This record gives sequence, structure tokens and C-alpha cells, in this order.
Amino acid sequence: YEGQVAVGAVVMNRVNSGIYPNSIEEVIYQPGQFGPDPQDGWTSQKSGGYTDSAMQAAADALSGANPVGGCLYFDQGGYGMRIGDHYFH
Repeated sequence: YEGQVAVGAVVMNRVNSGIYPNSIEEVIYQPGQFGPDPQDGWTSQKSGGYTDSAMQAAADALSGANPVGGCLYFDQGGYGMRIGDHYFH
């Protein structure tokens, strides 16, 4: 759950950064930024919809929950703030 909120916080940080697009949709739909890429239809084809945890994490990130400070990036590269298997920087 904390990792889900952290990813949402990265999206919100980008929206508010001035160097990325200024809408959630434009940030998420940037090519190669978030996988699975919503443009490939994966999210619309996934049966069962989103988990309650994912929906709550998104709501919390939208409400300002931010466990990663000003981080704009995350990956499995090995530096930055670690949450689960991902590093936020």
C-alpha cells in the first residue's frame, strides 16, 4: 500500500513540478513513463477492476499523502528512498 501511495505521489509531484505536463492524465500517458502503459489497453482489459487498496492509495495521493517528498522518479535501480522493491528519487 505504501508503495502505491508513493507512485501516486510521484505522479502528483510531476503534475506540480512545472517540468512535466500539468495534468494527471498527461503525466501518466507520457510514452514510456508508467507501466503498464494505459495506452496499450491493459488497464481497460484487466478483469475485476482495481483493488480496494489501489483505489484507496490513489485517493490518499490525491488528498496529499506523500511518503516520498519531492521525488519525481522511481525504479528498481538501487538508489534513493526504498519502499518495497522500488527506489524513489
